[in-house]
Amino acid sequence: MGRVVVTLVGAVVGAVLMSGSDQPVTAHSYPRWQELAAPPLAPRSAALGVRVGQRVLVLGGVGSDGVALRDGASYDLPTGTWRRLLTPVAFTARDRAAAAAGVAVVRHATAGHAAAWWRYDVRRDAWSRMYGVPAQASAPSAFRSEIYAVAGRHVEVYSVQLGRWTALPADRLRPRLTQRHVRASLGGTVVTGYAGPARALLADRWDGRSWHRVPRPAAASVEPFGPLPDGVPARGATRVSLGARLLVVVGARAWIHTP
Repeated sequence: MGRVVVTLVGAVVGAVLMSGSDQPVTAHSYPRWQELAAPPLAPRSAALGVRVGQRVLVLGGVGSDGVALRDGASYDLPTGTWRRLLTPVAFTARDRAAAAAGVAVVRHATAGHAAAWWRYDVRRDAWSRMYGVPAQASAPSAFRSEIYAVAGRHVEVYSVQLGRWTALPADRLRPRLTQRHVRASLGGTVVTGYAGPARALLADRWDGRSWHRVPRPAAASVEPFGPLPDGVPARGATRVSLGARLLVVVGARAWIHTP
């Protein structure tokens, strides 16, 4: 009897917690995983996912017939509801996205052509093509209201509010890093990559005045979310990190993992 009472109390507490400001309110309880309301999308795989503030965007993907799709959906975390979106091109998981100041920036890769860049303003529900992007800009990352990318020896910084790119001073440290990726934080801007015949993983850090080489960059932490719920295939799943939580869209179903 005591165990039953504890179980009922735990269920009530869990329901109360799930009605918080950014928790889905339409979820059904499962151990650690909760199934959300179905997104208004045809079944698909390899969709592109990105969090923009209190919303999660699931963009494009590949349908069961192998054709890339030009639609998507927006999930509102506070209300637990989905809304269908149209996309200007057929995005897939091969593309890269980052979000800052309520805007998603997407680098869309096209075979044999330079990547095309798009921005989506969540508040205005509007897509626009980005022009003046530095040549060969890498996959984007975000910090506060800015988007970061590597182009040549420069880190390029895009201000979402001003709508323009600005280059940091050139990184001329040698040997030059390859397969570079940039991350910014309060501690500075860090470009990671490989150098030399041994392909050692190194990092160059911009501290606001000059570049410094860091021999062993700290590894990014990985959240131990574990396997997906029973019967849910991992292949083609779209995963969007929500900090301590993970939202997953598989086919035409969606799940969220909570600590």
